[in-house]
Amino acid sequence: MTAKAQDFVGLTARSRDGGKLGKITAVICDSEASDDCLVIKRSLFRSLVVPTDVVEPDGDGVTVPFAGSFLNVAPQVSLKGTLSAEESARLQRFFHPGA
Repeated sequence: MTAKAQDFVGLTARSRDGGKLGKITAVICDSEASDDCLVIKRSLFRSLVVPTDVVEPDGDGVTVPFAGSFLNVAPQVSLKGTLSAEESARLQRFFHPGA
């Protein structure tokens, strides 16, 4: 886990259209890649996991450069520890579809 990713914990995440997504509550590791992922608490029972390479620091928070409606259908993955290879692949296909 990089120090930079850990620095995002506690910040507010917003979508590209300025809508509040929630607070960043944790950083989880990708077992296959060097990138970490941020856990964004959206509601009591819903969290969003976003690779750190897609977020953009924005003053007192971060921007996830996707519309809120797009992020509503993001893959659900384990919120603790290390992502499995399958979870990592699902996130990569979702957030980097052309890669």
